[in-house]
Amino acid sequence: MKESIPGWWSKGAVWLWAVAVGMVSASLWLVVARAPVESVMGPVQKIVYIHVPSAIAASIAFGLTFAAGIAYLATRQWQWDALGASSAEIGLMFATVVMVTGPLWARSAWNTWWTWEPRLTTFFILWILYAAYLIIRSSLRGGSRRTISAVMGIVFAILVPIVYMSVTWWRGSLHPRNVTMTGDMRFVLQFSILAWLCFYAAALACRFRLEWAAEAAAREGDQAFHEARLAGEASR
Repeated sequence: MKESIPGWWSKGAVWLWAVAVGMVSASLWLVVARAPVESVMGPVQKIVYIHVPSAIAASIAFGLTFAAGIAYLATRQWQWDALGASSAEIGLMFATVVMVTGPLWARSAWNTWWTWEPRLTTFFILWILYAAYLIIRSSLRGGSRRTISAVMGIVFAILVPIVYMSVTWWRGSLHPRNVTMTGDMRFVLQFSILAWLCFYAAALACRFRLEWAAEAAAREGDQAFHEARLAGEASR
């Protein structure tokens, strides 16, 4: 991969953002205008069209961090580290949306803002781990930063399937094992998932571009320092 950012990347990112914003806007309109009001919980049930897509996007983001961590340890190429860190940061953003919308939904569905049931507890731990990932990564310097980040990305991602299977493995879960939606509810949910995944892709492309630019600037700085040192030695 070239050190400088090619023009096609920036242009592609603009188009991707345009598509993502359009799809997210359309999904929100569908939530308001087309998704029916659930008979028991009422309008608050429509949080599902943001809550579930955000949870799926967060899981995919952490899964990509896992894969990128393995790829970095195998190749030692900075691109994989940058991709993993970028995906982890965006995944944490989606996980935060899940942590905010979950209690809003739970208050209506379970008559409580929070309960330490299996899925909520495991997802909360997942959120803490990836917040720690970003904090630890930002505090590290030198070559160990990428290696430690890759290891954390691999280890922490093990919790993703645990969150998914928590409703099956442990008793006392308030989350249903299977949810069946039909008609407009199903269509709006599927479209919302696609829209938010598109938003994730656009955000990932933008965040990776920042990592790319930082890497290019660091290499240019190192090269300038090396050239200045050589010039100083030659003038002696």
